[in-house]
Amino acid sequence: MLAYDPATNPLNTTEWAYPVTECVHVASMALSVGCIGLVDLRMLGMGIPSASAAELVRETECWTILGLFLAISSGLLIFSTDPSHIIVNGSFQFKMAVLMAGLIFNYTIHRKVALSGSAAGPVVACLSLALWIAPIAAGIFIAFL
Repeated sequence: MLAYDPATNPLNTTEWAYPVTECVHVASMALSVGCIGLVDLRMLGMGIPSASAAELVRETECWTILGLFLAISSGLLIFSTDPSHIIVNGSFQFKMAVLMAGLIFNYTIHRKVALSGSAAGPVVACLSLALWIAPIAAGIFIAFL
């Protein structure tokens, strides 16, 4: 029977592999959440005054997707270092729940409101910021629980 053995995972056996993967994970989250945050700030009447929220959505879309792709890919690699321990971690479970909620919200309601310039923009922006700050905060506590 085949079983997963974390002892053979390169992230567990190579001294620099885990820290580099963690750096990619954090940097890619900063890229994606930063792009989404730019749109949110514009919807709140702050941020880049020369661009509308709709323009920012279109201009940052590729960077947002790239950041999310790298964050999820590197997150899966980090998860592979000790999946049986991480899966039962309450902070990890919360992070996954709010990450899923953030992704669904971002590509449905948030995107529609940002592109339309709806009056609901400030409320949607605040909710979006909360949904993207939550998984970052939860990720910090995974190591402590």
